[in-house]
Amino acid sequence: MAKMEFNKQNRNVPKQTKPVEETIISRPNKTFDIKDMEKDETSKHPVGRPRKNKTYGTIRLQKNNVNRINSIQNSLGYITQDDLISALLDKTERELSNEQKIMFEMYMKTYQNRSSKRS
Repeated sequence: MAKMEFNKQNRNVPKQTKPVEETIISRPNKTFDIKDMEKDETSKHPVGRPRKNKTYGTIRLQKNNVNRINSIQNSLGYITQDDLISALLDKTERELSNEQKIMFEMYMKTYQNRSSKRS
């Protein structure tokens, strides 16, 4: 086998570096302006929950009940699910018997007191 020889003379020679080019700062096409945002809000359809200074809670429902609620909401012309459910609950409240109304009022006071203590 042939003996390999290494050239050790080039080890101490500094490596040549590539020149660094100047980075050009890019400018955005459009900048934020609150006036533009106000104009856009009037033309766009609102996304998400309507902000009416309401507090919301969560109720777990089965998928088929969610579909029923959405179907009834669309067929009766209610804007939100909240409006539909409020109307249905109001109708049910009017149909309660005297005994049921007393129990309902007691439960309402209990739940309102419980929620005010947590706040």
